Order: sequence, then structure tokens, then C-alpha cells
Amino acid sequence: MANRSDPEQQNEHTLLLALFAIFLFGSPLTLWWAADYNPWYLPYLLWLLVILIGALLSGHYRRHDL
Repeated sequence: MANRSDPEQQNEHTLLLALFAIFLFGSPLTLWWAADYNPWYLPYLLWLLVILIGALLSGHYRRHDL
């Protein structure tokens, strides 16, 4: 398998993060976290998770940026 360059990996990780966010907020999984018995702040925690993953990926690629 050929080594991919950093921009290719960054694009791939960005796409995977976007697909993960769509899966969390646009799939039937929404019925689970939007149920009445879950705490009101659960959607905010899920967004925080997506934002933190994005920040970690951004920090990882910023170290390799010249």
C-alpha cells in the first residue's frame, strides 16, 4: 500500500468526521438521543464530541504544516 501524503489523509479524516456527524444528527440514531428520558444537554455533548475530534485532528495536522 502506497503512503499517502498529509493533505490526502487530512481530507480523508475530515470526510470521516463529517460522515460521523451526519450519522449522529441525521440518522435514526437521533430518535435515541432525542428521547424524553435522556438529559436535555445530550445533543450539546454530542456536538462537543464532534468539535473536540475536529480540534484534535486540526492540531495533529497543524504540527505537520510547514
